[in-house]
Amino acid sequence: MTPKALLAALPALVSALLAGCASDQNVERVLYPPVAEITSPSGGSLYRQGQGGISVTGRVFDSADPAPSLAVVWTVDDGVAEVISIPDEEGLVAAVFSPDDLPVGAHTVTLTVTDLDGGTGSDAVSVEVGGPMTPPEVAITAPEDGFEVERGISVTFQGEASDATDDPDDLTFAWSSSLDGPLTGAVSGDGRSVLIAGALAVGIHQIALTATDSDGQVGEASIVVEVLDPEEPPKPAEPGDLVFSEMMVNPEVVHDEVGEWVELYNTAGYAIDVGGYVFRDDDVDAFTLEGPLVVAPGDFVVLCASLDAGLNGGVPCDGWFLRESQGGGLALANGPDELVLARPDGVEIDWLHYDDAWYLPGIALGLDPSHYLAESNDDPSHWCHQTTIMVSGGEPGTPGAPNDPCP
Repeated sequence: MTPKALLAALPALVSALLAGCASDQNVERVLYPPVAEITSPSGGSLYRQGQGGISVTGRVFDSADPAPSLAVVWTVDDGVAEVISIPDEEGLVAAVFSPDDLPVGAHTVTLTVTDLDGGTGSDAVSVEVGGPMTPPEVAITAPEDGFEVERGISVTFQGEASDATDDPDDLTFAWSSSLDGPLTGAVSGDGRSVLIAGALAVGIHQIALTATDSDGQVGEASIVVEVLDPEEPPKPAEPGDLVFSEMMVNPEVVHDEVGEWVELYNTAGYAIDVGGYVFRDDDVDAFTLEGPLVVAPGDFVVLCASLDAGLNGGVPCDGWFLRESQGGGLALANGPDELVLARPDGVEIDWLHYDDAWYLPGIALGLDPSHYLAESNDDPSHWCHQTTIMVSGGEPGTPGAPNDPCP
C-alpha cells in the first residue's frame, strides 16, 4: 500500500481500535461473596453467668472491597443479642457478649459480613452458658433445731438442696455429726436426702448436711440435736445460761394475783432443770420453784401466778410461783422492782431491774430476740411491747415462743 493509501485508511483503523477498546471496557466483573471466619472461641466453650463476658474474635475478607468498608455484625441466636463491629485493615473483628443476658444452655454465635455489592458471608460457633458458680442452697427440714431424744432412739433426718447450675438429681449429699463423724446410710435423690440414725452418742451433736454440685461447690446446713442419757441428771445452770426474756407486769383482763407471768430463755447448749431454783427480788419476795422443770437448750420456760389458762388470761404455763408480795412468794410490782433467778446454792443466774417506764398495762414486755443475753436484757432499749397475740385472753404477748423484734 502506498503512503497515500495508508493515510487514507488510517481513520478507519483508528476507529476499529477504539471500537475494540470500548468492547474491552464493557467486560463484567465476577462477584465473589465475602468470607467470614470465627477464630475464637472454640465450639462448645463454657461461660458462667456472673463471671465476665463472652469474647469472640474473627476475620473477614473480600476480593474486591477493602476490609474497613465491609459491614460486620455479630449475633447470638438470630438476634437475641447483636453487636456491630468495624474491621481493621487486616479484616480483624471482635465483640463481647454478657452471659448474664442469656439463659442457661447452648447458644449460637454468628459472624456475618456484607460487601459493597450486597454479597454476604457468615460463620457460626456454638457456646454454652452455665449458671453462676454458687454453692447449693441446703436446708435440714426435720427434725427442728434443738431437738432432744433419749439415747438408743432412732432419729430420722431429712434435708433438701437446690443449685443454680445443676439438676437436683446431680447433687451429692453427705451427713455428719460433730460427735460421731460421718453418718452413712442416707437415701438421696431429686434434691432430697433422708437418713435414719439409731446409735447417736450421748451429748450435743452439731448435725450437718452438705450438698456438692458438679462444679465442686459445697453448701451446708446444720442443726443442734441433743441425745439424753435418762440416767444422767441435768447440768446446773451457770450465770447467763437462763435469761429473763418476757413478762406481764400488769395484766388487765384478769387480776395481777392470777395474771402475772415471767418467761426465761435457755441460752446454754444443754438442758437445765430449774426445779429447786429460787425466783425472788432484792427485798423480801422469794419463791422456790417446784420441779422437775426442765428447759431444753434454745427453749423457753413460762412461770405463772396461776397454771389455769381459764383464770390467768389464757397463758400456756410450764411452772408456777406463789404470787405474794409480803414474803413466802413473789409479785411483780407495778413500779420499780427486780427479778432474780438463783441456783439452790445462791449463785445468781440472771438479774433484771425494771421500773414503771418500761411497760404498759395489759401488754407483755419482750426482750428483742437478738439480745437473748444476760448482759443485754438489763438495757431498757432492748425491750419493747409485744404486738402478737398468742393468748386466748387477747392481751399481746408471746409466752413460750420467740418474741416480736423490737423496732
